[in-house]
Amino acid sequence: MSERAYLPDVNILIAISDPEHAAHHSAAAWHQSIGSSRFFLCPVTESGFVRLMTNPLIGGESMSGATRLLREIAALPNVAHVPVSPSWLELVQPIAPRLHGYRQVTDALLLGLAIRNGAILVTLDRSIQALAGEAYAANLLTLA
Repeated sequence: MSERAYLPDVNILIAISDPEHAAHHSAAAWHQSIGSSRFFLCPVTESGFVRLMTNPLIGGESMSGATRLLREIAALPNVAHVPVSPSWLELVQPIAPRLHGYRQVTDALLLGLAIRNGAILVTLDRSIQALAGEAYAANLLTLA
């Protein structure tokens, strides 16, 4: 059996990086628990991380501080980068029947990317469970 691979969403990356985040302890415990399992980053999660970490109301980091934190995450030995490929339409195809609103667009892309790469999307957002449904529940881990 192949080793598990994980795709943390933006909120998980922020929670791991920010000791003041409400979910820091659960995200850090999850990160420690995966050991040497693969940990995927993609351009969507990287850009979202930098965007929110530089938001004065959320992370409050300078651009250089946020990119430094992202570089630290990216330099971990078990981190791999996955491209957002193929198209959004193809990535969300397995879950398209459960896609109903604009707030699901990025979540659907990340879940579809996890499914495509045999990974588990890790999130704090329980509403993504409705997108995964029973068919793709194994591709989703919700921390809380």
